[in-house]
Amino acid sequence: MMKKLSVILCLFLLSCANDKEVIVVQYTDSSGAELLSSPMFETIEVLTLSGEDAPLFGSWSNVTIKNDIYYVEDSQSGMIHLFDAAGNYLNSVGQTGNGPGEYLYLSDVIIEENGNISIYDSGVLFTYSPFGDFLGTTEYLYKSINYQRTDGFNYHYYGTGSGLPYQLYITDNQNQPIDSCITSFMVVNNDFAPFSAFGDMLNLCPYYGGEIYRLADGKAQIAYTFDFGKYNIPDKYYHFGDMYQAFDFLMSKTFAAKNRFFENQKYAILQAGVANMELLWARYVYGLLDKASSTWSWFYMSDDDFMNDFCLKYMDESYLYFAADPEMVVDAQITERFPALSALDVERDILVIFKCKLK
Repeated sequence: MMKKLSVILCLFLLSCANDKEVIVVQYTDSSGAELLSSPMFETIEVLTLSGEDAPLFGSWSNVTIKNDIYYVEDSQSGMIHLFDAAGNYLNSVGQTGNGPGEYLYLSDVIIEENGNISIYDSGVLFTYSPFGDFLGTTEYLYKSINYQRTDGFNYHYYGTGSGLPYQLYITDNQNQPIDSCITSFMVVNNDFAPFSAFGDMLNLCPYYGGEIYRLADGKAQIAYTFDFGKYNIPDKYYHFGDMYQAFDFLMSKTFAAKNRFFENQKYAILQAGVANMELLWARYVYGLLDKASSTWSWFYMSDDDFMNDFCLKYMDESYLYFAADPEMVVDAQITERFPALSALDVERDILVIFKCKLK
């Protein structure tokens, strides 16, 4: 029945009506300004996440900050590590495996209003207390790669590795599909969370292509379109039937891939990677929008290893948060600019957070 229902829904591929003008953002190559010198930042504070009792990190990926707690996802162990506002390790939540309360893969994390932590894996949401106690599971109709929700609606996104078309499926709180709004998207990189909150809505940032989608009230509509000029994905890419053939084609081209998109009431920011695979170089670029002026500004990082390991992780109403590996920070030799880094201990410190206060 599940397979039959999915096939029926795949036939629709309907884009929801867009009731507002789509904002088109043009990217152009230039030397640009360095991101950390952006006039949008009032101050930049450096925080290290550390703790002698913290488990050894395998590979940190996404970071969520809520109620002065840092939730750091370890994509290798599948655990969520919690740190307080001063960067001290608190405890870890979740565990990969086949036993009770264990999951095979961590894809998305939801910090509940009551402080509980929900971890999504292939159609099942595993919920834990802030102290790591397993509380139960919720199973969904779709076994999607990524998942998020707003009040009354669940959004299931099939991305890389699903073996299915790259699509978003929407269900209500009774787990019933809303087949009037099935929207087709392209591939997303699971090392980057595709969803981000914006008030009572969500934004969806597919890895390839130019669109940012707004999700609200069981609908999806394009909110922003980024035109990357010579870095736009060639149309031919979207017509390959085989995912691996399409990827091989792209790896011989010049292209842009969107990694992160965040938005609050005053600002929006996109982190994207631009690459020239013929010349074998790539770097991050950042588009920042001040909504008061409706003007996008582009900022750049250098091509060295540190700046390519310096990643946008989270945005709230007051701050942008970037993260970097401590060893990369030491190698970058930027202690003159950030004196607090002179006390960095690569044996003890797990992650460096750059907390940028927005004007």
